[in-house]
This record gives sequence, C-alpha cells and structure tokens, in this order.
Amino acid sequence: MKSRFILICLMVSSLVLLTACSHSWLFSSLSSDGVNKTDDGATEIVMWNLFGGGDAEFMQEIVDAFNESQSEYYVNNIMQEFDEYYTKLLTSMGAGRAPDIAIAHDYVLPEFIHQDLLFDIGELDTTGIMHWEDFNENILQATIFEGQHFAVPMDTHAMIMYVNNELVEEAGLLNGDGSIAMDMSPEGYVDFFVTLKEELDENHIPFAFSTAGSDPFWLWWAFYTQLGGEHILSEESLDETHYMLDEEKAIEAAEFVRGLYHEYEVIPLNQADFYGNFQSGEAAVIKTGVWATGIWETTDGLDFTPLPVPTVFDEDGVWASSHTFILPASNHPNEEVLTGALEFMEFAADHGEMWAQAGHIPSKDTVIESQAFQEMPYRSQYAEVADYVNFLDQTIYTRGLQTVVQESLDRVWSGDITPEEAIERIERDVQDLIE
Repeated sequence: MKSRFILICLMVSSLVLLTACSHSWLFSSLSSDGVNKTDDGATEIVMWNLFGGGDAEFMQEIVDAFNESQSEYYVNNIMQEFDEYYTKLLTSMGAGRAPDIAIAHDYVLPEFIHQDLLFDIGELDTTGIMHWEDFNENILQATIFEGQHFAVPMDTHAMIMYVNNELVEEAGLLNGDGSIAMDMSPEGYVDFFVTLKEELDENHIPFAFSTAGSDPFWLWWAFYTQLGGEHILSEESLDETHYMLDEEKAIEAAEFVRGLYHEYEVIPLNQADFYGNFQSGEAAVIKTGVWATGIWETTDGLDFTPLPVPTVFDEDGVWASSHTFILPASNHPNEEVLTGALEFMEFAADHGEMWAQAGHIPSKDTVIESQAFQEMPYRSQYAEVADYVNFLDQTIYTRGLQTVVQESLDRVWSGDITPEEAIERIERDVQDLIE
C-alpha cells in the first residue's frame, strides 16, 4: 500500500514537489554525509509548520530560543500555507523530500502511520532525550499507537467558554469571587442563558456562536461525551473500524444544542461575525478554542474571564485537538540530524509557557505546574481541561469523519432536519466513508 501511495503522489501533476528550503545565503558548506552546515558549523534541521498570525510568531520565538541556547544545531523553521499543508507534506513524504521535523494535528497522525511515513520517536530515542513522564497522560495518549510514540505533543487546544464580566454581572449572574452563577445541570445551563436574554437590553446578545461549522460540532461533541458517549468509530486498528456512535446520546446532545438556537433563542441564527460580536462587547458569552485568549486579552476595554465548558451532564467532557511534532521517515536517516530533532522537540515541549502565549495549554504537566505558566494571565483558569479533553477517534478516517458528521448536524442547527434525521444521515454517510 505504501508503494501505491508513493506512485499516486508522484503522478499528481498539479502539485509541485517541495524540497526543504536551504536558504543558500545562510549555509556555506555541506558535510561529507550530505548534511547542511551553517557558517558556524551547526547542523541544519529543517522544520515545516502550518501556523499563521500569532501562532507563527510564538513558534519562531521557540525556534530562536533553541538556536541561541546551543551551537550544535540550527533549526530552519519554514512556514507553509495552511490550506495546502497536508497535501504538500504527504507529497514530500512520498517523494522522499520531507522536512526533518513537521507539525501535524493529532487527528492526521493515523493517516501518516498507516502509510509507514513516520519514525517511531520512542525507538529512535535510545539515550532518553525525551522525558515522556513529564507529559500530561491524557494528551500524550493521543500520540501513542500500539505502544509506539509517533509524535511529540506540543499542546492541547480545547473549546472553552469566555464570559464578558460586565454583561454577566449586569444580568446578576456573576458571583463575588468572579465565578458565574450557573447551576451545573442541563436546566441550569439553559436558565443561565435565558436570564441573560431577559436581563440584557436589545443591543446585546446572550451567546455569540456560529450556526454552522466546527464550533457547534465541537459543542455537540462536548455534550455527547458528557453524556457518556465515547466514540463515533471503533479503534480496532487504524484502518479496521466500525460505526459505533451511541445514537441515543448523540440525539440527546444534538437536541440540547438545537434548543439553544430554536426553542430558547439564546443564540441568534446566522451571526455574520460571532467573534466580532464578543470582541466588541455586544455578546455576553462565546464558546470557541483557547486560541481566542490572545485576541481578547489584546482588545482594549474587554473585561473577560475564560472558563472550561460547563459540565452539565454526568461526566467531564470537551472537544480538543493537539499540535504535535513528527519525524517523517527516511530511507537514509542521519543520526546527527535525528538527535538534533529530538533535542529541539524536547526543548519546545519543555518551554511550553512560550507556546502558551498563543492560548494553547502546554502538553507537559511540569510546565503547567511551573511558576512561569501559573503567573501568566488567564491560562491557568482553563488548564484543568487537559485532564479530560476528548480527542476524536484514532483512525485513518478521522478527517473525513468530522466533515461528514458536521454537515448533517449543520442542518439541525439551521432547523432543516431533526436530530433523529441527522443521526440517520450520519450513520449512512459514515458507513459509506469507511466501506
């Protein structure tokens, strides 16, 4: 199967096979074993990343800090366009032109592993550079397949809840200690938003949220897992799976989210810019990813508090993903480069407080417990969710799975179909996906 994949990649005429950029102005020599060296004799390690905006800046700061911390290795950090990132990365892997290190989301790992495109990092690390015991076990497990470490997690980026303190206090729902006055039950959750709707004037909305796309899918997933749902697909192996959605729980979670739009009308339909609604002070609450922390904290006059998504059903549960480091496999690996790559990945994970500037939760418990992280504003207020975030199933179908499920649920939020009809569609479409 691997050879078939490589052949397909080589035949894709619309894509340019990418080589790792060497920045020729920087490198003056090539060692006898083909490894690029800087003018100072450091070994070049090429890394591809998919970040933009603030994330890109924070990653570059980590790379710069590593390069300045020692003289043996130089990480050459190359930003790729997000939309084509995984296509380019897969193509480069198949063509034997992959970077030494790459960034990948946890849900893409099964595809790479299934095609034998990644090194087993644990097997490579014969001298114990990686300190696996420092990582949050829940986050780490999303990168382990059949006992093998195929990636190093940088973070978890979960959906959380942000509240506008001024508006929530105006509605009488802010406690003296700064917490929100919400009974942690389905009824209490609804009452909180209905009270916001009743107490705020017509220029304000209770809940800034999308009517379609990833965010409502993530909220549905949070409630599905809080109800005790664990999977959509089984995890016998990366490519052997079967449909196992707990349909009763899935329908209950979908009906609960649907009611926020249609029964209680606390989420206005088809908001043009729900981020803008919260940032401008128009909305009392927004639910989205932790990366929004960096946006809100640089917004003049916005008094907000980040909180975990409330646990209103039986179990803690929330959607999350992770950014990870991977080592694309090579038929001619260079020990010096691989050692430097391991050193960098451990350095980056160890300095997770730098990455947390983007709002992400560091992957290492040792970082979360550190003074440097605890002194950062806002981050420690939601870091606890790392212990119970729920990642999507570890199969080669995961990327397509979210799209399939999301498309049917979008029609529930818009009022076109019932939750029961959506689950029927999801079963049919998921079966088509995996057969």
